Amino acid sequence: MPMTASLRAVVVGAAVCAATMVSVVAQGQAPARTVWDGVFSAPQAERGKAQYAATCARCHGASLEGGMGRSLVGPSFWNKWREQSVGDLLEYVSKNMPMGQTSTTALSPPAYADLIAFLLNSNDLPAGPVELSATSGTDAHIVPKEGSTGELPTSTLARVVGCLGAQAADRSWPLSKASRPERVKTIDAVPTSSDSGERQYTLKFVLQPIAPLVGQRVAVVGILLGDGGADGINVSTVTAVGGACN
Repeated sequence: MPMTASLRAVVVGAAVCAATMVSVVAQGQAPARTVWDGVFSAPQAERGKAQYAATCARCHGASLEGGMGRSLVGPSFWNKWREQSVGDLLEYVSKNMPMGQTSTTALSPPAYADLIAFLLNSNDLPAGPVELSATSGTDAHIVPKEGSTGELPTSTLARVVGCLGAQAADRSWPLSKASRPERVKTIDAVPTSSDSGERQYTLKFVLQPIAPLVGQRVAVVGILLGDGGADGINVSTVTAVGGACN
């Protein structure tokens, strides 16, 4: 049977709609960009090497092995920056380095980008065709080659929210029905949410009196012991955030 004009219009419209839906789904499934996609160029890393020797090697070592400053390669780098973005790394270095930075010792934005390119290259991350800048490459996530575990690394300052239990015999405190760790920059970070979850943590080295908070929902800020706090949390602050736990 010949297709009428109206039927043809319906079929074409349906095909366009389906194609659009496929495109949207595909876009939604696009993987997040990572440092393994090449966020700096090889020439930029070479410029960064010279800049590092002039401004950073005195504290961090000629081979980034550490000295007065921390090591910038290997486990030290990954434990500090894993699960953050290149933008986070660039911002930190730009604001804090060289150590004791002043208006006269601060470097230019391109010089800082070159330094980060050298730092990434020194951790065996691949170069790409485009140079890193304040507007290019900063969205890339710093994750191992095998991919993100989704867990913040050990020694990360983080906040969790959960229900505080009674102190155990070893003087630790259990936290149940707790949220995933959220990275914070200071120990006095204001809680942004009182949402909890299904995790459990052991709170260790608690110096403030928290017995009155037992049975309540609290926000805990501290250093993760083990990835994701698997071995506990070295506690800095505990704050009541949501009343009694159900």
